[in-house]
Amino acid sequence: MSRQPSAPPSADISFEQVAAAAENLEGRGAEPTLQRVCEHLGAGSPHRIQRHLSAWRSARPAPEPPAPRLPQALIDALEEQLAKHATAGLTRGEQLAEEARSDATTLAELNETLEQRLADLEARQATTESAAEQARARRDELQAELVQLRESLESEQREARSHREALLQARQQVEMLREQLEEAVQARLLAERHTRSADAERVKAERSQAVAESQRDGALVQVREKTEQHAALQKELQAERTRQRQEIAELRVEHKERLDAAERARQEAQKQAQEAAQRASKAEIRAEALQATQAALKSRMDAMQVQQRQRGSRLPGQRSGEGRDGS
Repeated sequence: MSRQPSAPPSADISFEQVAAAAENLEGRGAEPTLQRVCEHLGAGSPHRIQRHLSAWRSARPAPEPPAPRLPQALIDALEEQLAKHATAGLTRGEQLAEEARSDATTLAELNETLEQRLADLEARQATTESAAEQARARRDELQAELVQLRESLESEQREARSHREALLQARQQVEMLREQLEEAVQARLLAERHTRSADAERVKAERSQAVAESQRDGALVQVREKTEQHAALQKELQAERTRQRQEIAELRVEHKERLDAAERARQEAQKQAQEAAQRASKAEIRAEALQATQAALKSRMDAMQVQQRQRGSRLPGQRSGEGRDGS
């Protein structure tokens, strides 16, 4: 049995396991190389296995030579040849040991590099998954906000249609009031014509009175005879004048009341039309603002989806590139 020196601590493969595997391979007539020991163990870091294998080889005792049974001359010749071969073998062994140490150092560095790259890949994957989760959450929020904006836009559009209908009704009322105003103006013109006709009758009556007075001055006898008739005529004329004046006054009052009512109705209709126009204008402005906000949100969602697709297309490329570097 070979001696077992103190082996460096190992987290997965111990010195005893490596030594047992090497002795097993050697017992089956196979050279215990690093690859064969790793295959025999089936697990463990190549760097640690190489260190344990080197320690096992250094701890092995030199084999004892068999007792000489040949002639001395032959033994001397054989010893000389063996010395030459031993020197060559020692040189070769030192070269192999140096190569093995170099390979072990290279394997250790490669193992550390691979472990560092694996840690970097895991960190990048965690960061990418977190960013993707945040992007999905933001996308859901934007979609919910878009739905709310669409509902608000539809409500504003319905309100705008209602305001437009109210404005149309107000315009119809204004048109009807305008027609009533025109009728009132026509009535006023008719009343003025009646007034002018009454004034003409009054002037005519005054002229008739003047002629009668002149005739009275020229013919006192005829006037005396017709005093009673003239007095009656005068009373009738005065009554007619009073009646005409009362009718004219009543027509003027009625006409003024109708004009005032028409003017108030026109002003009220105009005020309602202006308010309806302002409400419709505000509703149209809000609808345009909502449409602009909806377009901006859609652009933002499209940009986020493009960025997400670009990230998704870059991640497989980065992983494949890192896989090629690791290989």
